[in-house]
Amino acid sequence: MIRILVVFLVACSGAARTCPIVPPPTAPTQPFLWRAQKGEAVIWLYGTIHNAGSDDVPQVAWEALQASPKVVSELGDTAPDPATTVDLARLPPGKGLDQQLPAGDWYDLRDALRGSVKEADLARARPWFALARLSAKLAPSPSPTMDFAIVKRARTRGKPVEALESWDVQLKALADTITIIDLQQALHERTTLRCSLDNMKAIYETGDLPAMTALLVIPQTHNLVVDRTRAWLPKIEALAANRGGFVAVGLAHLAGDAGLPALLAQAGYTVARVP
Repeated sequence: MIRILVVFLVACSGAARTCPIVPPPTAPTQPFLWRAQKGEAVIWLYGTIHNAGSDDVPQVAWEALQASPKVVSELGDTAPDPATTVDLARLPPGKGLDQQLPAGDWYDLRDALRGSVKEADLARARPWFALARLSAKLAPSPSPTMDFAIVKRARTRGKPVEALESWDVQLKALADTITIIDLQQALHERTTLRCSLDNMKAIYETGDLPAMTALLVIPQTHNLVVDRTRAWLPKIEALAANRGGFVAVGLAHLAGDAGLPALLAQAGYTVARVP
């Protein structure tokens, strides 16, 4: 769920009223795959995006998965607890979205989600939940997404799958991070959302790490991404003590000085991006 909303916020933060299309790559590209090694064990780090599917995973990443004894992703193949989701999706007593948003924005949100969410329920929704429903309505993700396709492939190959965090942790982080201002921004840029997401995918396909880093490192989510990345590090390093493994997480967690490749290099691993 965090992945959906981070991608949604990234697309909105870079959206323009007119959205020029990024041309497809014309030369061989480099996958967002890193090889980290300490001793005999190899840890593969693959960066995913939520608006891409299984066909967008490069063959070299599938081969790395096949060679790994274990697969680790943000949520594995666990499902969210319905009771926790309902609790975190609703605003506490007080002003609803219909009172917190300017009237024009409220009507736009209500009309955009007509038929998907009852108006009374929408009025009591937290900003993150309203944003998630808006994202699903305006720019549905492929089914399965990269992350779930990777987990499914691992299961069909008989490989154990582990999660780096729980749904409860993700949903609580969303409830604490996504604000009414973020929801307003998404509403204002909703007409260019599909184009912006298509452009993000096009840039991803070029393998341009600096360009993707510039897109993904945004103020609204930077601290959330960094904190979660650091919290995952002990679990990822534990793979090195157990024959290694394949780690698939959002590309934002692999980018920059606070990304997993940089953190593992600081911890004494030999780290290189796969050519």
